[in-house]
Amino acid sequence: MSDQDIMAEKYAVRKKSSIRRPWLTLCAFRIDFILIPVLALAFFALQMDRGNISAVLTSTITKDLGITTNQINRIGPRVWLSGQLFAWGLVATFQAFVQSYPAYLVTRILLGICEGGFIPGALYYLSTWCKKDETSLRTSLFFYGQMFASATSSLISAGLLNLSGRHGLEGWRWIFLVEGLLTLFVGIVFTLLIPPNAGDGRPLISFGRWSYFTERESQIIRDRVLLDDPRKAQGHVQISRSDIWKTLKQPRIMQHVFLTLLAMSGFQALTQYTPSMIKSMGFSAIRANALASVPVYCSIVWLTILSIGADLSKHRGPFVLLAITWNVISYACLRKTPYASSQWHRYGVIAVAIILNVGWLSVYCHTPQERSVALALVVMAANCGGISGSQIFRT
Repeated sequence: MSDQDIMAEKYAVRKKSSIRRPWLTLCAFRIDFILIPVLALAFFALQMDRGNISAVLTSTITKDLGITTNQINRIGPRVWLSGQLFAWGLVATFQAFVQSYPAYLVTRILLGICEGGFIPGALYYLSTWCKKDETSLRTSLFFYGQMFASATSSLISAGLLNLSGRHGLEGWRWIFLVEGLLTLFVGIVFTLLIPPNAGDGRPLISFGRWSYFTERESQIIRDRVLLDDPRKAQGHVQISRSDIWKTLKQPRIMQHVFLTLLAMSGFQALTQYTPSMIKSMGFSAIRANALASVPVYCSIVWLTILSIGADLSKHRGPFVLLAITWNVISYACLRKTPYASSQWHRYGVIAVAIILNVGWLSVYCHTPQERSVALALVVMAANCGGISGSQIFRT
């Protein structure tokens, strides 16, 4: 779409729209109230299934499968997202029945394949509903699903470990089984409630008979987004090899990729083994998993403050820098904490050590194709950071 086409589209939308600010605020609130919880719920399921390895490591999985943590460290709009949810939910459930290391590898690889496109797909879907200056807070609210899952799944795992030995299943098998079944339930809820596309508020459960929005509200939702970025009028976009190459050549995008790669390396290493480290301080496996949830709940408050500040000031860089500086200082404190100090002292340091980057990136992408490729690159960088980070803690 040329600059002239963009200006013409923007003028046309303005001409046919008589949107008053109260209506804009109401519609934005309705979008947040409907869309964010459903997407965050799906992200909750994703993080619960891919992150439960931190909990099962405090159980007897290494002994039962005859493996070490060195071996474990080797693992690195609606129809599409719903299909992924069901696919990884089934794989996550059947993890409970693996009997060998090769079977464990296969299920974890399949889990990664099934989950791979969810985050960039969901972020792109969310961006079609939001204006550019709304992305930081909305992206953070979406990632609350991941953070809430990290914290809550630790509490769920702590309870499930108590079932060890029931019906001949070890504690780690109960974790995989129950959390996998929860994901399948989330998949059903997600499929029934998610709106098909921006401005169309008819979920599958309505059978086309009702909508989350009135006809007037649906028009406002579409117009407010098009006024902000007329390129979104294209609807479904085709991404070519040239689009990918153009995105890769953008220095401002690649800096986000490398920033994420570096930051997530240390972060993933710490979070994956947080329950194990807490357990090594003398706490029981059940108590260690429960205590691991506390810093994540605290980080939700911290991220909210940063995101609101970024959206209000319209400056993302300083807030990202503040978050990274927090990590550097807390990691240094963690490194220098004497092992002879009390278990609660060492736990407190870990809690303090436990990203606006994605929201910042989304704002400065010029086209839907660029935004899609860039978000996928950042997620790939985060996963690569997890691969390198998991090698920090070895048997």
